[in-house]
Amino acid sequence: MRVTFVHLGRENVGIEYLSSVLKQAGHQVCLAYDPGLFGPNDNVLYIPWLERVFSQERQILRKVVRSNPDLIALSVYTNTYQWARHMAKKLREHVDAPIVLGGIHPTLVPDEVMKDRFVDFAIVGEGEEALLELVERGRKSCGDIRNLWYRENGEVKGNPPRPPIEDLDALPMPDKGLFERDVNFGDDYLILTARGCRFSCSYCCESFMNRLYKGRYFRRRGVDSVMHELAIMRDRYRYREVMFNDSIFFTDKEWLAEVLTRFRDEIGVPFRCFGQSRYLDEDIARMLKNAGCYAIEFGVQTTNDAIRRRVLSRGDTMEHVRRAVAICDELGIPYDIDHMFGLPDETEPDHLDAARFYSGLKCLNRLKCHNLTYFPNLRITDIAHQRGILDEEDLEDIRTGQVGDFFHVDSIGDEELRRLNRSVQVLYKILPLLPPRWLEYLLADGRHRKLRRIPGPLVVLAQILVAIKNRDYRYLVYLKYYPLRIRRTIFSGRDALTGHPPAPAEAETGVQTAK
Repeated sequence: MRVTFVHLGRENVGIEYLSSVLKQAGHQVCLAYDPGLFGPNDNVLYIPWLERVFSQERQILRKVVRSNPDLIALSVYTNTYQWARHMAKKLREHVDAPIVLGGIHPTLVPDEVMKDRFVDFAIVGEGEEALLELVERGRKSCGDIRNLWYRENGEVKGNPPRPPIEDLDALPMPDKGLFERDVNFGDDYLILTARGCRFSCSYCCESFMNRLYKGRYFRRRGVDSVMHELAIMRDRYRYREVMFNDSIFFTDKEWLAEVLTRFRDEIGVPFRCFGQSRYLDEDIARMLKNAGCYAIEFGVQTTNDAIRRRVLSRGDTMEHVRRAVAICDELGIPYDIDHMFGLPDETEPDHLDAARFYSGLKCLNRLKCHNLTYFPNLRITDIAHQRGILDEEDLEDIRTGQVGDFFHVDSIGDEELRRLNRSVQVLYKILPLLPPRWLEYLLADGRHRKLRRIPGPLVVLAQILVAIKNRDYRYLVYLKYYPLRIRRTIFSGRDALTGHPPAPAEAETGVQTAK
């Protein structure tokens, strides 16, 4: 059968795994892709009028029609759900193939997703086995497919999830060929060595997956599987760096030691990863540095321990954070810090205390500013509702994906607080350029509150200067992608309009296992 994926945003490793499983079973797969240039998911340049100029809606419709699919599949995030609804409705007008939605938003609210008659199926949770069953059975006899929501005689029904895949090594390698026309893997290769997270922070969708699978969702790949993928893809793409995209890369010290030793000896390129301060000790930090780690990204979110504990359900403390960054400063390992705005109970002094703490960090590479984004059926959403921050109308907007985004659009109703947050975000973005005395000058007499007036292009320029100053490879690669994406967007549009055949990578059907 022929399956066409439709996707908005960045490279999606989940789709790559789904594609590889389908191809391994002999099915044909292609991708109709909109990178979302200048849209809300672009964490550097959000320019709505340019987003409309570079929209790929017409090209996607033409490409899907041309692919003559037996099934259309969309992987959907909460803040891409309205786009997915729009595209599914348009596709139904042009193609008779059934449409299935998977990903985190259908997992969180499958009943909401199935309200639309132009959506035939929703997959909840891990999707490889359920999607393969659906493809091989077609429209008929799908009532007993676990993880699947469907209609029977006009009534929506949902089946319970099957257990998560126990042996991740048994999966074929992700089908990188699906995205290689649009993503330059030579600059930056993204890999997952695990699924899930050990923790259940109130604001994170991993907490829902842990509930759905009763604490069994976190799993790691074996060392041989990881190294095999890295070796195969190094020969294919000649990548210059690796991004370990696990929620927390170094949770298992013994596994980490083996991976890093082999990575240093067999791969030998720089890499970056996500970490949590509780797990970083001096031994792990030295292993990371010796293997080529050039940056760790820590999710700090707030420097207020009471908010961290009561609101975010996090077990790490500022003591853990101070110890982790001190180790990195001593060993010379750069790090990024994620900081979240719009948290319940957050005050202006919290922002200023955090600014002073961040200002004193020696190896801080970049402060990444995120807005709290509410997802349906998460504890943070319940907390905000109980405190009157969200009303019933807000909850309905969240269920239907009419929410802000992490980078540019916040969900704060109070205009004064919104202005303050925007000013402090500008402060954080330029903080690595400010000597401590300049910071104190800005904080005195509330001068920092006026920073929101700085034009966006100047803030971006300041971030570029920070990246150059700190030799921030990943940020500079991200900027480098803009001309490439613009050119490829234009030419992919021409291909879709003229009917040129897809590139060989897109038609590739060979799949190698990850073991």
